Amino acid sequence: MNQNTRKNKTNQTVVWPTTSYFTVNDLKALNPAFVLITLRVRLSNARDEDGTVAEIGFIPGGKGRPQKVFAMTPVTQMVLDKAEQDGIQLVENAKKLVNVLNVTTPDPVTASVPATASH
Repeated sequence: MNQNTRKNKTNQTVVWPTTSYFTVNDLKALNPAFVLITLRVRLSNARDEDGTVAEIGFIPGGKGRPQKVFAMTPVTQMVLDKAEQDGIQLVENAKKLVNVLNVTTPDPVTASVPATASH
């Protein structure tokens, strides 16, 4: 590689996984043209700045740092349940990641019919 050639193209877009959750290794498999550190930076930006990715837990392992597990936002309860079934240790605030909407029904409106004079 000559001196003026970049290792990584700066205008590449990340292909995000369509699975329920993913790890950095899954992301690297989908984006082989990326240098790993660049993928990590893009993932960090998507998590911290854009809010398009959320960390939901980690894969418990033996020695070393455990692999973090991520999901695309909005995170659903089904994603958390599937991750937990698959042996992923969820982060402490995992339940707060699920967006719960309060649904209220409006009060019934009674229509008043104006009284008309009969002719």
